[in-house]
Amino acid sequence: MSFVKLCLCGNKVEFEQRMSFPNYCPFCGRDLVPFQTYRSDDPQLEELLKRTAAPAEPVPVETPAPAPAPAGKLKCSITLSNGKVITIPDGGCIIGRTETGAEELAEYSSVSRQHLRIFVRRNIGVLIEDLSTYGTLVNGQRIPKNEPQVVQDGARITLCNVEAVLNAKEDNG
Repeated sequence: MSFVKLCLCGNKVEFEQRMSFPNYCPFCGRDLVPFQTYRSDDPQLEELLKRTAAPAEPVPVETPAPAPAPAGKLKCSITLSNGKVITIPDGGCIIGRTETGAEELAEYSSVSRQHLRIFVRRNIGVLIEDLSTYGTLVNGQRIPKNEPQVVQDGARITLCNVEAVLNAKEDNG
């Protein structure tokens, strides 16, 4: 018998012994420790695989539920308080002083080299995950480190002490 952990990236990670799972997803590098372990013959597994892009226990940052999945792709960017814009690639990215947005964030030494990860998922919208040393706020609320959170268009994101706004618009072209 084998066992499975379902990662947020949509992949299942299989392993032989219940407590011998890999610590990190081989596809996206996410920490697998907090995710539930399933037997590979579990009848619920197929239904869960259909929903793997969403966290098993989503903790939205905002009270309203995410908008329904758009027909086109979401084009995302982050506009900093100084007017500079960081464009998010379709597959998502890590934002920080040595990653995407390095030029725009170079003057802010308090922003971590790898501050936050952004995912754009068609069926749930935009997810952010704090990777930083000093923390990230969304709409004034600190988000837990290494736990992806659903965010909406127009969300105020604070990278340590740098204010920014998330722009997520549907692209039908």
